[in-house]
Amino acid sequence: MSHHSKKNHNEKQDNGSHGAASLGRKVDDATPKTPPSSHQPPSSPQGNGKIEISAQEYEDLKKKVEELEGLRHKFLLAAADYENAKKRNAREKEDFIKFSQERILRDILPVLDNFERAVGHANTASAKASSYEDVRQNLKTVISGVERVQKQLADILKMHGLKRIETADRAFDPHFHEAVAYVPEEGKEDQIVDELEPGYLLYDRLLRPAKVRVRASPKQASDFEEKQDEIT
Repeated sequence: MSHHSKKNHNEKQDNGSHGAASLGRKVDDATPKTPPSSHQPPSSPQGNGKIEISAQEYEDLKKKVEELEGLRHKFLLAAADYENAKKRNAREKEDFIKFSQERILRDILPVLDNFERAVGHANTASAKASSYEDVRQNLKTVISGVERVQKQLADILKMHGLKRIETADRAFDPHFHEAVAYVPEEGKEDQIVDELEPGYLLYDRLLRPAKVRVRASPKQASDFEEKQDEIT
């Protein structure tokens, strides 16, 4: 090939290359550009494990941490108050049980004082007694003093809700009376004959039933005695 032909061939190749480049630029210019998004992707950990956040995000997180710390402080205070209240209630309950009888015991103290005076007076009088008549008079005085103290004690207990169960001329009531014996005799059955031990109520609650003997028919009395023998 001649030198002139090679030159023309090279020029055609150069023109082709420039034409392709120009066509590529025209295509690129014609392709619509995607506008940058206003929404930034979430921060991702960097190579050192740290996350970059904006100043606003930092302030928001700081505020939430402060709120959580405040709630934690309130919880600890509430827990401490609960424990203190529980201990205080237990202590108050213990004191209530320990001192619940304080009032009645204070009221009974004069009775104890009168018993001590009566015993002291009886001892002094016995030491000075020179005759049977003196001893008899001293005994009478002691009995009278004990009776007064007994009445004083009964009045105090009644004031605190204690009530003696009636048995005289009463029909037997298993809710308030305990039959310890049956007496076979003529008359109305299930009638209380006599009282062996008094019973008491605290307001409307039974403290102790009265132990009594009850009138019964001969057969009923015999059946009761047989049951008692079986028990013993």
